[in-house]
Amino acid sequence: MPLPDKHANEPTVEVDRDIVKLMQEAKAEAKRWKEEYERLRKKFEVALGDAYAATVDGEKVFTYRPKDAYAEARLREDYPDLTEHYVEWAYVSQFNFDKFKQAHPDIAKQYQSRQLVEVKTL
Repeated sequence: MPLPDKHANEPTVEVDRDIVKLMQEAKAEAKRWKEEYERLRKKFEVALGDAYAATVDGEKVFTYRPKDAYAEARLREDYPDLTEHYVEWAYVSQFNFDKFKQAHPDIAKQYQSRQLVEVKTL
């Protein structure tokens, strides 16, 4: 026996079916295009090799220069025994939102995020 929907009594509004269908189609197309972009980018990066720029007909169309950023999480995952010697403890200042929300619920509510979740494809 399925559990009752805990959101059964939430406020709802009827929306235009065409807009919903177009949103769903656009989302699916965006996903396909992102996958295609990633496939092409990998191929492009292989073609670039160690070069810092790419040209088409002699005109520079892309640059791929090193920047002052590193994939630290991946480095730590790949070399845990080596990187553990460079881990340092640090004191950081941190905003305690739960305490703020308890003291000022009216203000906190104004900053509450909402998430759009698709529950049914038309």
